[in-house]
Amino acid sequence: MLLEILKRYFSITGIFILTVLEFTTILVLKKNKEFSMLRRFVNFVLILLVATVYYGHLWGADFENDALDEAEAKRDMMAYVQSTFPHRFGNNLHTGDYVQYDVSNHHSGDSEPELYSLEVTDRQDDVVTIKEEFEGNILFYMIDLSSNTLLEYWGYDEDGREHRPVFLSEPEVESRMNSMLMSDSKTKTQSMPDDFAKPRFISQSQSETFRIGRSNLNCEVKALEVPNVEGITSELRAAVQEFSKVLISDSVPKMLPAKLMAVYMDNPELFEANYGLVKESKHQLLNYNKSNK
Repeated sequence: MLLEILKRYFSITGIFILTVLEFTTILVLKKNKEFSMLRRFVNFVLILLVATVYYGHLWGADFENDALDEAEAKRDMMAYVQSTFPHRFGNNLHTGDYVQYDVSNHHSGDSEPELYSLEVTDRQDDVVTIKEEFEGNILFYMIDLSSNTLLEYWGYDEDGREHRPVFLSEPEVESRMNSMLMSDSKTKTQSMPDDFAKPRFISQSQSETFRIGRSNLNCEVKALEVPNVEGITSELRAAVQEFSKVLISDSVPKMLPAKLMAVYMDNPELFEANYGLVKESKHQLLNYNKSNK
């Protein structure tokens, strides 16, 4: 059931991002004579954003394919969990640390919000236990913060059934992730303009204030880097950065939702520091607690 939720989440995310960027691009292109150069860059950005939701489309196809049995699907999912885990949690977590997110389309008022929370329920020396809840699913992670090692991982689905996946070896994790990325990599290589390096997220010069409850969070802003080449207007640059921007803060515990990581698999630079997520295109912080223990 967790796999089906992920499949739906990624598909919706991809449709949303592509629709917004295509609409914004049409408005900008009508005002610019350098149509060819702009179109090449826009196509490149769209390719990049399709790639960020590639895992969801891949899984969607796999689960409809009778040739992939349930055991293989679970091993693919475990490979994803083990591969993304190192970027999700800070090394300064304490008992009582908590984050809760509203997961929805924040550029539209039509979508139904979903609540998503993570909490540190226990800490013994450098080992913490983290509880993650979403859509009736409950996941637990036991983590050694000193080595950023996932010691145990288990959970319960919305029907209350317990699941304890088997850990995979590092070679198997790498092999499965490479396999999932292979088709997407070929597509990007064939379609990517030679003029542009692979985009990355960079810090913006100005911070933003995000109000939550009665307090204000001073947030660092990161957004996709847009190359300075002929034909890229300030309007297009602003549009891409606006819809790709991510707000983070060191006042918020770093505990990132599992589903979020599929969107930023190619951009680990977003989550290198002990900064917690405040807002991005689908996730918005609703509540948090950072223990001072």
